[in-house]
Amino acid sequence: PVEMIAATAWCGVFYSILGGMPIMINGGTGPVLAFSGVLYKLSESIGVPFLTFNAWVGLWVTLYLFLAAIFDLNKLIKYATRFTDEIFALLISAIFVVDALGSPFQPIGLYYYFVGSHKSHEEYEDDPDYS
Repeated sequence: PVEMIAATAWCGVFYSILGGMPIMINGGTGPVLAFSGVLYKLSESIGVPFLTFNAWVGLWVTLYLFLAAIFDLNKLIKYATRFTDEIFALLISAIFVVDALGSPFQPIGLYYYFVGSHKSHEEYEDDPDYS
């Protein structure tokens, strides 16, 4: 989180100086935050430091963007419709909702909180008005 705030601040400073638009909002949006979350979980599962992994992903994305610019792939955007945009927005929303609820098969998240055996219910165990 601290790294993202610092990186956003530096990007904003450089963009305002070099881009000529001091009111531009540079920050973590829904897709960026969802991607960062997935990337963090992936880096943990394979045992690689997150910042190193994130840097390598950034370098590969840079390579792909240069190739897309060289071959003028932006002409393909005409095939993207409003439906494509809405489906992508639905995907991002679903990722955040599922992340907030948690997995019903693991002992974390909102689902697990409502199970009667959750530790937060222990202090009210003898209270007759608590159900």
